[in-house]
Amino acid sequence: MISHGMTSGYNASLFSELRKTREIPLDVDSESWLASLIGATFLVGSIVNSIVMEVIGRKPAILLSSVLTICGWISFSLASSFPALLIGKIFQGISVGIGGSLGSILIGEYTSPRYRGPFIAAVPTAILVGILISHTFGMFYGWHDLSSVLLYFSLPGLVVAVFSPESPSFLVTKGRYDECRKVFRWLRGTDEDNELETMIKTDKILKKTKRAYTSITPQLIRIKLTYVVAAFKKREFRIPVIIMTHLNAILEFCGSIMSDVYALDIHTAFYGTDVYMFTVITTLDVLRLVATVSGIYITSRVKRRSMMLIFVSLNIIVNLSIAGYIYARQRRVLPFDHLAIGLFLHHFLYFIIGAGPMPLSGIITGEIFPLADRGLCSIISRITCSIYLFGDIKSAPYLFTIVGVEGVFGLYGLILAYSLVVTLIYLPETKDRTLQEVEDGFRGYAIGEREEALELKCNELKDDV
Repeated sequence: MISHGMTSGYNASLFSELRKTREIPLDVDSESWLASLIGATFLVGSIVNSIVMEVIGRKPAILLSSVLTICGWISFSLASSFPALLIGKIFQGISVGIGGSLGSILIGEYTSPRYRGPFIAAVPTAILVGILISHTFGMFYGWHDLSSVLLYFSLPGLVVAVFSPESPSFLVTKGRYDECRKVFRWLRGTDEDNELETMIKTDKILKKTKRAYTSITPQLIRIKLTYVVAAFKKREFRIPVIIMTHLNAILEFCGSIMSDVYALDIHTAFYGTDVYMFTVITTLDVLRLVATVSGIYITSRVKRRSMMLIFVSLNIIVNLSIAGYIYARQRRVLPFDHLAIGLFLHHFLYFIIGAGPMPLSGIITGEIFPLADRGLCSIISRITCSIYLFGDIKSAPYLFTIVGVEGVFGLYGLILAYSLVVTLIYLPETKDRTLQEVEDGFRGYAIGEREEALELKCNELKDDV
């Protein structure tokens, strides 16, 4: 996750230096394509991840992501043309697509419900550490040398992936129950054996259902198509997809990604100059990191819905305030203006994003996907995230020209307001509940009804056969 953060933070050095030095000439179109390419390659990586994590395992997917990140840094360090930059972006975009979609899922499967929220919230914290590393070294190194420095910072991620165990949830879906018990107890001890045995028993029941269903429709293509259609008919699949789609919108349009990628444009709009840009960016990174660490603590104390309402509402307010401030400052209609006003709004935005949308989106996404359909949910999540990411980064330079930076912040505030309303309508409380309990809640089962319902469904299919 730190490696993925460094790929995001690298953009500030890359684009600001190339605009000034013209070492590799970039116009608005080529710059927007280079910046937004991560959206398209993110989708490719997500599809690759969904296949690898379901067929081969979670661990091989993380290993692949780490290797591609390192290949991207090598490409940047050797780049002397626009196509070479594109190759580096493709490597890293696929890497982020694989690791980004799997991170929260893997941690959700590794950890106890008591610690799951803080652990998943640590994912954006690690990403922010990576961004901070990029921006800090960006004050001292050019983009060529910086890519070599960041390559070495990516190596520990590969080492960690090599020595990590396979996920117990993956092992149970493959029927490797003894290995699943061994890894589960190595990760969590023996205090949560009830969840372990419930997960195994549920998988056995679902496998019976799947075998009965397969005997009815043996054709592989028909099975897959029928599975996708049937998945969307299931309440425990459909509602998490709706929630996840709008959570992704909150994360992508909170203002963080646009500010990180187009740091020069945002900084100039706030302060009228790019002097001390990297100094201000570094202070913003530190603040966002502190906020995210605070968010980890808050998630262990405050319910998910309450956090969502408070922090996203504040995000909306500060986005609209920034839009109004930049509009009024550029047109010189403010009765009083001072550098401190822009600094306060800019830093407050980063604090709210770090404490709210960033940790919350990862935590909730890691908690709501049903085990049997986690791969398909992951594909859909990454598709929507990729579309949002590509649209956000690709359109930003053109929107800056049409409606200005202030207009973009206003538009993002409206998107956040809509997404917050829909999310609160469908999202149940997930804090301190096991993944199985959350899934049963989406099904509409009360405690104790799940096993009876699954057994009844299995028996009905057997009777049909």
